[in-house]
Amino acid sequence: MPTYLRDPNRRNRWQDWVNALLAIWLFISPWVLQFGQGGRTAAPGAGAAGGPIDVVGNAAWNAWVLGVIVFLIALSAIGKLAFWQEWINLLLGAWLFASPWALGFLQAAPAASWDHWIVGFLVFILSIWSLTRMQSVPTVRGDYAHAADRPRRDDGL
Repeated sequence: MPTYLRDPNRRNRWQDWVNALLAIWLFISPWVLQFGQGGRTAAPGAGAAGGPIDVVGNAAWNAWVLGVIVFLIALSAIGKLAFWQEWINLLLGAWLFASPWALGFLQAAPAASWDHWIVGFLVFILSIWSLTRMQSVPTVRGDYAHAADRPRRDDGL
């Protein structure tokens, strides 16, 4: 039996499920909030450089791409928890919050800006919450070899 670390409170990790739902919302939000309408956002930079179609396209593409990434990381965290997942989501949440300024769609797409701010803030806060929770809950090491608390190796050595 291999050595493993597990969080005894893992079943209480609802934050990963909320991140998955936020990612789904982020992905569909360009259509729901109508900032990703029709052929206007066929590709980033489809309109005149810096024009309203271009920046709205940036907002929609940012929502679609980050929605997929946050969703995949949330699924990964639901399956098996690791620190890196929460750190990646923390960075993605910060990027989502800053992206209306960085990608320049603050004035051209206010609905997209608010969508990115709210989802980014929530992903960021949930990641911080998960990280502090992970550090405050002791882990349980399984399959001890003897009283010295060293794990048994199953690789024949």
